[in-house]
Amino acid sequence: MKCKQYMLSAPTHVLDTAPLSEALSIMIRKHMQDLMVINAQGEFIGTITSFAFSKMLLPTAPQLPDEADQETAEDVDNRLMPLLHRKVGDFTGAHPVVDPEAPLSEALRLLAEGYIRLPVVGADRKLVGALSSLTILRRFRF
Repeated sequence: MKCKQYMLSAPTHVLDTAPLSEALSIMIRKHMQDLMVINAQGEFIGTITSFAFSKMLLPTAPQLPDEADQETAEDVDNRLMPLLHRKVGDFTGAHPVVDPEAPLSEALRLLAEGYIRLPVVGADRKLVGALSSLTILRRFRF
């Protein structure tokens, strides 16, 4: 079996030039842990993950227990707010990809390593699909 036989075509993605707020909005609305990032030519750039947002929300310096108890929701918001206008591409991380013609076992090995979703990228670097364990398992009817 090949990856193209299991992949989800037209996966949810965001442009690398979009504001970070757009990526966050998509991820919250669709309850996604990661989001694929492409450029204007449709080429896969990388992913932005919920872990990246968690890091943005952390205080810059370690807090003492008393300080953490005094922190407000506004303090947490103020760490993220200045970043929301920046481009998604500034926060995009590298991510392994699979070729549509690659054996499904190649994708399964990567998924078994802990990746949530794998971009399926053609020879022209264009995002053509996505694979996840759930995408593969959807063939079963329970």
